[in-house]
Amino acid sequence: MDFTLPKIAPWVHGLPLMRRKNKDPHWSLGHLHMPSPPPAKPAAKNTGGRFPPIKGLEPKWSGAKENSSFREEFTSRPLHFQPTPPPEPLPVTATQPVVVNKPTAYNSPGSRIPILDRRRKLRPVQAVVQPINNMAAHSVIKDEPAQVERAVRKKPSNIRAAPQAVGKGQVVVQPLLLPSLTSEEPLNRPEEALGQALGLLQDEEWERKTEGLRLVRALAEHHAEVVLPELHYISAAVIAEVQNLRSIVSRGAITTMAHLFTHLQCDMDSEVEVAARTLLHKAGETSLFIRQGVELALSTMVLSCSPGRVLQGLLDGGIRHRNPVCRAATALSLVRLLQVVGVSRVLTGRKTFASKFIPAVSTLAFDAAQDVRTHARAALCLLGCHKEAERAVEKYVQLRDQSEIKKLLCK
Repeated sequence: MDFTLPKIAPWVHGLPLMRRKNKDPHWSLGHLHMPSPPPAKPAAKNTGGRFPPIKGLEPKWSGAKENSSFREEFTSRPLHFQPTPPPEPLPVTATQPVVVNKPTAYNSPGSRIPILDRRRKLRPVQAVVQPINNMAAHSVIKDEPAQVERAVRKKPSNIRAAPQAVGKGQVVVQPLLLPSLTSEEPLNRPEEALGQALGLLQDEEWERKTEGLRLVRALAEHHAEVVLPELHYISAAVIAEVQNLRSIVSRGAITTMAHLFTHLQCDMDSEVEVAARTLLHKAGETSLFIRQGVELALSTMVLSCSPGRVLQGLLDGGIRHRNPVCRAATALSLVRLLQVVGVSRVLTGRKTFASKFIPAVSTLAFDAAQDVRTHARAALCLLGCHKEAERAVEKYVQLRDQSEIKKLLCK
């Protein structure tokens, strides 16, 4: 059938209408024909279930003959299964110790933060030995009773043995030990390095000052012949840097003075008084970093330089100082000087040394600071071991203080 659009489409709601051009006598050109809907699919048979039926899977040989060779081969092939072997039993090991070192945690009322029992933590470690066989009831090995072993505490290596007390007053005398210094490498051109070091010490940058101090230490250790002609200028420059406000520069200068005392020894006698006064004044600072360096430099000065110059420098710089820390450093240096010189040499040698040393120690023995008194009385105990001690006290100490000083002498 042929369909054509009409010239004037009628106003009809819904699908568009088309004229039917047919020679059927029952239809005319004016009749309208609506296209028929497509035929519907046949409804599936309802088997009464909730879900539609599922088609079964058919084997590949469903269309083949039953006596086919493929089916016989597939069905006659047997499947072999290997059973899993049973797990092997764990071997029974020997008894092992179990270390128990876990502090008990307690909760304070009103807080969920655990608090550790510090007292239990400080107790020695207890090793509880429990045999593993106790956990198995069918064990053949007999159970051994639990043993408690206390582990031996290791002594810390950074704690030195306490020195023994000398005399009745339990005064402590420290052993005389030579302080250790770091070693520097030798220089290729020491003459040029000396001028470079003096120039770097005049610079304002602290890094350059530190490098200049390192060059001075290397020159004093390996090239003393270059340093001696300019020793006064070098010592003055280094002593000036001891008073530097930057701690790293000040500590470097103090260490450099220790190197100068150690390697040049008696050649530094002319600089001892100024150096001792500066170092003792620096000992009064609160920084432990600086005070340790000052103690190192004073020890090397006492061990290396002339005793008379050292004594004069200590008396001028620290015996009348207002700071008790400086006076304590002076008293300690006097004790070390007495150990270096020797008691018999002080009492029976030149009168100049004894006439300055004994009155100074007697004055410091009644100082208001306890540390000063401790070191001064240690020196008196060392002097009291000699038979000439009382005679020297009667000769060099004032009359009003002689009785008290004699009581402090070690008999």
